[in-house]
Parts: sequence; C-alpha cells; structure tokens
Amino acid sequence: MEAFPPVRLRIARWSITLLLPLAAWLLAAVPWPVLHLPFGVFFVASAVIAAAVGGLSPALASVALNITALSGFSYLHPGMSTRRGDLLWSLLLASVALLMGLARQKWSAAEVLAGHLSSDLARLRDELDAQRADLKRFHELSVSLSSSLELQRLLQDVLSAIAALQRTDLAMLLLLPEPSSRTLRVETHAGFTDEQIALFREFPTSVFSTQQRMLIQDIDTPGIYFPFIEAATKVGFRAVFSTPIINSRREPLGVVATFFRKPHIASERQSRLVELYARQAANALDNARLYRRSLETLAAEQRRSAVLRSLADASLQINSALALDSLLRIITDQARRIVAARQAFTTLLPHGTRNESITCASVEEGRDALLFPPEHSGMFTLACSLNKPLRITSETQPGNTWRTMIKGSDAARDGWLAAPLLTRDGRNLGLIQLAQKINGDFTEDDEAILVHLAHMASVAVDNVRLYREAQEQIAETRRAQEALQRSKESMQLAQRSVGIGMWEWDLQSGKLVWSSEICRMHGIEPENFDGKYESWMESIHLEDSWRVHASITDALARHSEYEVQYRVTFADKSLHWLEARGQTIVIGNTPVRMLGVALDVTSSKTVEETLRRTEKLAATGQLAASIAHEINNPLAAVTNILYILRTHPDMSEKLQELVGIGERELERVIHITRQTLAFYREVALPVMTSVPSLIDEVLSIYSRQIEERNVSVQRQFEQVEDLRAFPGELRQVFSNLILNALEALQGTGTIAVRVRRIAGKDGRAAIQITVSDNGPGIAREHLSRIFEPFFTTKHSKGTGLGLWVSQGIIHKHQGSIRLRTRVDGPRHGASFSIVLPYTKAEDAQSDLPDGAADLASAAATGANLSIV
Repeated sequence: MEAFPPVRLRIARWSITLLLPLAAWLLAAVPWPVLHLPFGVFFVASAVIAAAVGGLSPALASVALNITALSGFSYLHPGMSTRRGDLLWSLLLASVALLMGLARQKWSAAEVLAGHLSSDLARLRDELDAQRADLKRFHELSVSLSSSLELQRLLQDVLSAIAALQRTDLAMLLLLPEPSSRTLRVETHAGFTDEQIALFREFPTSVFSTQQRMLIQDIDTPGIYFPFIEAATKVGFRAVFSTPIINSRREPLGVVATFFRKPHIASERQSRLVELYARQAANALDNARLYRRSLETLAAEQRRSAVLRSLADASLQINSALALDSLLRIITDQARRIVAARQAFTTLLPHGTRNESITCASVEEGRDALLFPPEHSGMFTLACSLNKPLRITSETQPGNTWRTMIKGSDAARDGWLAAPLLTRDGRNLGLIQLAQKINGDFTEDDEAILVHLAHMASVAVDNVRLYREAQEQIAETRRAQEALQRSKESMQLAQRSVGIGMWEWDLQSGKLVWSSEICRMHGIEPENFDGKYESWMESIHLEDSWRVHASITDALARHSEYEVQYRVTFADKSLHWLEARGQTIVIGNTPVRMLGVALDVTSSKTVEETLRRTEKLAATGQLAASIAHEINNPLAAVTNILYILRTHPDMSEKLQELVGIGERELERVIHITRQTLAFYREVALPVMTSVPSLIDEVLSIYSRQIEERNVSVQRQFEQVEDLRAFPGELRQVFSNLILNALEALQGTGTIAVRVRRIAGKDGRAAIQITVSDNGPGIAREHLSRIFEPFFTTKHSKGTGLGLWVSQGIIHKHQGSIRLRTRVDGPRHGASFSIVLPYTKAEDAQSDLPDGAADLASAAATGANLSIV
C-alpha cells in the first residue's frame, strides 16, 4: 500500500538529492587538518542522506550522481586516491545508499498503512459508538417497558423510540382488533393530527402486512401502488416503512409504521433494530394485556370466591338440615342473600302435583312481601314445564311473552329470576323464584348461582338416588376400563399374530419408541431397548445396515415415505427378515418425526426362496423327462439291431454272448427311462395305483445313494390291492420320507419299508405304509412342529416344506400320517406311518394347507419336488 507525497515534498527531496553531491564535492576539496578524512566519506554520506530523505528512487539517482562526482573528483585530484580505492568507495556508496533507500521506502509504506489503519479504526469506533447508542436506547426502552404495565404509555414509548431510531417525526402503531381482522386500528401515533389520521379512513392488512416488513422507498415512483396518495400529499411524506408486531407464539398483533418526508432506504442494521423494538412491543402488549386480564380475573375470582364461600356455607347448612321446612327456609334465605334480591320464594311439589305444595318466602328486612305467581298460575306452570332457568330484566323487550305474563305480578314486575328444582333424572320438584335485584338487574352469574342452589336443594332431597347412580357409574367406569384393557391386549395379540409392530422416531430428541412386538422382531427384550437410533442400526445385519440408513436419509431429505427390507440375527443365530415402512412428518419444511410399522416377512422370504428352488427342480424334472423321451426312440433302433445280430446265423457263440450282454444292459437303460417318464407323468383324475410298485420306483431312483452310503433297505410288502390315487403325488410323499431317512443316517444304517393291508378306524379297508430308520431320531421339543411349514432340523440343507406338503397330499387322499420317534436306547430312530383308505379319491385340493395346494399341483404336473 503506497500513497504519493505532496508535490512540494517531492520537489524538496529531488532538490536535496541533486545538491548533496555538489556539497560533498565542496567538502572533499576543503582540507581537514584535524580529522584527515578520505574524500570518499563525503560522497557516501551524501548518497546515504539522499536515500534516507527521498527513498529508493532518489537513492538510485543519488548513487549515480555521487559515483560520478567521486570519479570526477578523483580524476581532478589524482594524488588523493587510487583506482582501486575509488572502486571500493563506489561499491560502498551504492550498497549503503540502496539499503538506506529500501529501508526508507518500507518505512514510508508502513507510515501509509498505519494511517489507513488509523482511519479504519476511527470509522469502526464511530460505528461502535452508534451501535452502543442504539443498544443504550434499546436497553432504556426495555427497562421502561419492564417497569410499567400501562398499555398506552408502553406503546407510546415504543413508537417514540422507533421514530427516533429512524430519524423521523411521523409514526403510527396499529393493532389488530381481533386475530382474524383484516383491518388495523390506530392505537397511538406521533406527528399526526386527528384530522390527518382521518384521511386514511382504514388501514387494511393488505397494505400494512402483519407477516413481513414492508418498505416503499418513494410513493411517487411510477408503478408503485399506495392507496393513501391523498393522505401522503396532505401530510407531506414520501416513503413508508412498516414492521409487523409478532409475539413469541408467532401470532400477529399489529404493525409499527414510520413515514418519511423524503425518499428513504432503510439499512439492514436499522431494520433489525426496528424488529427488536417491535418484538419488545409485542412482549409489552402481551404483558400488559396479561396484566389487565389478571386484574380482571383476580376481581372476578375474588367475587367468585366470595360466592363460593357463601355457596359452601349454604351447602353446609342445606346438608345439615333434618326437616323439610328447615331445608326450604335455608334454601330461600341463602338464595335471596347470595344473589342480593329483595324477595325470594321456594315452592316444593313433593309428589309432583300442584295440588300439594309447600311454599317458603324470604323478604328483605323492613319490606313487605309481595305476591309471587301462585302454583296454579300459567306463569308458574310454564316455568316448571320448561325445566330451565328463566330471567327477566329491564332490557327484556316489552313484547316478550314472559314480560306480558308478569304484568299481573307485583313482585316480578321489577325483575324476576327463577330456577327449577330438578333431580338427576329430570323430574321437577318445584321452583325457586327471586324478585327485585337490590343493585341493577339479574345477570347470568346470578342465574348460575341460583341454578347451583337449586341443584344443591335437589341433591338434598334426592341424595339416596344420586348415591345409587354414583355406584352404578363407578361400576360402568370399571367395566369401561376393563374393556379398554381387553382392547389393548387384543391389539397387542393381533400385532403379535400377524407380525406387525408400530414405531415412532422423534427427530428433535432422537428418541426411538418401539412397541413390544417390534422389540420381539429384533430379538430384543422391550426393557433392554434404550430407544437410540444407533442401537437399532447395531441390531440390523451388517450387510443391510448401510442400505437401511441410506433409505431413511433419503426419506428425510425428500420428506417422503420410507420402505426397506432388512435382516436381523437373533441370539440363537437364526436369521429373520423384516420390512419397515414409515412416513416423514414435516412441520414448516422441517422433518420432526417419523411414524410407521414393521412387519415380519421371514415366511414370505422363505416361500419366495422355496418357490425359486421348486421352479428350478421342476425345470430339472421336465428336462429329465424330455431327455428320457428323446432317448426312447434311438433305444428302439438299438434294440432291433441287437435282435438282428443275435439271430444272425453267422454269429459265433462268443459274439452272441456279447450281444446278449448288450441286450440286458440295454433293457436296464430302457427300464430307467420308463421309470423317469413315469415319475414325471401324472393324470388329471385318480387311477388304480400299485403302492409297492411306486415304492420300488422311488427306491430304484435313490439306489445309487443307498449303495454309496452303505445303507441296508428292508422291504416287507404284503399282497395288497391297487389303490385309486394320484400316483405322482404318492410318489412325492414316498420320495420325501425315504430321502429324509437317508439323510438322517449319518453313516451305515437300515431303512425298513413295510406295506400291508389293515382295517381302518371306521371299519373300512386301508393300506398302511411304514418308513422307519435307525438314525438319531427327532427331539421331543420338535415333535409339535414337525409338520409346520418352513420348520426344519437340517439348518441350511432343508426348506421345511417336505413333511408339510406330504401331510397335505395324504389328507387329500383322505388318509393320515403320524410319527413315532426315540432318541435314546438301543432302538432309536424315527418311523412314519401312513394310512390310505380304499375309497374313491375326492377333489380335496381345497383341503390342503395354504400354499401346499400349489406345490402339490406342481407335483401332479410332473415336477420332482423332493423338498426335505
């Protein structure tokens, strides 16, 4: 940062720079007998002084001039120096002068920078002083507002402070008469006369917004809409600035408007200060209004307390009365005294008829009693029939029906108040009447007091029935609570049954609330869940947690719904699939919480996986059947060729023996292909089926596995008749049972298959098929779930559908299947027993368990469903 010095100073510097070499020449020419200084010192001093005074540019010029002068002086006085000395003096002169010039230039730059910093500091000091003054005024206003609760004075102080802040003499403070009003009312003003205020007529909120700041820099600007042009012209203002007054509950209370006689642009700092003042005004308004309401409420409460004390005393006296006449006297006196009436009458109808009535009168001391409407009058009858309080005052219109009826009653002519004595069931017991209010007219509060006294009188008369109703109400409340508890338990049971739980996440506090069912879905006890988002993420499978977090983050960013599936691992290492759905709740474009549900979709996922495996197995079976079908054609040709070779007369015995071996092996291949085709072919209707043959076919299919595992198979087939059945489905059942037995035998073992004819429970003949093994058996705790879908003891090797589908197929054939097992002792193992009755197979497809019908149908169409 560099500033150029004044012209005179620059001229003086360059003059010194040019004159100093001449002065050095003159000084060097004068002999110095005392000092004996070399003449080069003067030229060095000349260059240093010029650099110190002028800076870098004069220093360069001075170096050139002084070196030239030094060389000239040395040339004219050859005996005073040598060429080498002149060179050294020149180098010294240039080095010192340049260093001094550079230092002087940096010093000048530092002086300039210091000057700028000083001016900036002065400007900042002025701004701070202005802000300090504003804060001081704001503090004084705050103190003034907090030290007084007089509304008009508070508003005037706020308006004056805002006008002083904006340096204007015209200002208004406008308030909303009601929160829903569309026009504003002038509460106080500064600089305006009443005639000028009248020019505005009304102040609509569309012009002076109660929601945001409004600034019209110049109302004369073309295109600017301002509905008060006439008022502006007569008052003499050109600009308008308004700030809404909004309390802490974000409720608009009014507007502070300032008017400027010249075009005006408000600074941001000034606008914010005005907003602070407006906020202080809102607080002052709330406090003043609250104070006023508090005073009104306090006075009302004091009056109400006095009435309540009187009512309490009256209640005590009413409840302590033991005789009916004493009760009526207390009620009548208390009603007249508390309501402050001159006369009171209480009429009781004990049996509900006007033929027998009890009347009690109470009159102000020193006055004579006037006649009230008698029990048989139309006015009394109508008042009792309406069963509601009635009030006639001086403001009641002359044409009013009640005003016409009381003309004949001296007591009721100057004001009348009546309340029926009603029981809880609505029965009318009589009427309490008051006349001639001591001060003014009867009010709504007087009516409420009289109604309350009437209620207390009714309670005193009918307290036994009220007690009974109270007891019934208590019992009803207890039943409602029990019903609510049962409903809550039913809801929890329903959630547990269908695997659905509810959750809520408060984004402000971070609290995550789970129902007990969601805790169970995550393998967490409800009392152990701490309600933290991180704890939930830790319970999710590591491979799925990032996807769940990304889905939630996306839903929060887009303010949309959230849906994701993820896995959780329980303490027993079992894997469960859950699906969570939720909705983001947004307030003011800010997400505040999420609500949703979680579903256990483990069964659905298992079904999907099983169906995928089933489709693969079905495709494999169809491929195997297709291959077997295609092999049949060339096998027929090979069979014919071998037959021709065997019958050829020229064949030797050795060759005929080989051909015989080939024919036997070919018969084995043909047998295998036929079995394969039979295994994957099914009929639409049940046919006569040989059960032993089906079992032999299944055993032949698993023959290789049986040989590799060194398993012994024991067949015990009795002579049984063919059974009408679906052979493909029974083949599926036998395949599942034999494969289960093979997999249960971890080493060598024995599988026993027995077929025999028995008599069923209903006396009908049946076939019993028993498949047994001497494996480890099935644990007792698994027996109750062995036929449930997706239950397996083989972990990842099994799907848990084999026995479920087999049970469905057996039930379709109107048969039964049961299991016997033993896990200890010498005769351990498992034995499945199937009973198939000799009966016409019925269409039992709908009797299959849910989901088993589709799998059984797949088996009937030729798919190999060896599901274990």
